[in-house]
Amino acid sequence: MKTLTHALATLYTLAALALLACALQAHQHNAPGYVALLTTTAAILAVGIVHTAWHHEQLRAALTALERAARPPDQRPGLEDGVVAVALAAACCERWWTSAGAEHDPAHCTRKDQTL
Repeated sequence: MKTLTHALATLYTLAALALLACALQAHQHNAPGYVALLTTTAAILAVGIVHTAWHHEQLRAALTALERAARPPDQRPGLEDGVVAVALAAACCERWWTSAGAEHDPAHCTRKDQTL
């Protein structure tokens, strides 16, 4: 799509330049009606060039938004998940909410053989 948009803008530019060359020839042959017609048409093509560039930018922005929406969300664990994982790993004989943040030594645990 990008190459087609650039090709269209290039064709508009070449057509506008050709019309301006024809308007110059009409001016040299003293034909003011043709000069006005060809100059106006060249100006309309210049507006078409600007519109094509604007359309290209809008299309690029829409494709970028679609690509971002299609990506899966970031699956990195949050800070809370890390805290809970550390607390669960540290508590072998207690429930995690009672041992969160407390030092726990599994070698000297007094409740190792008890069931909860």
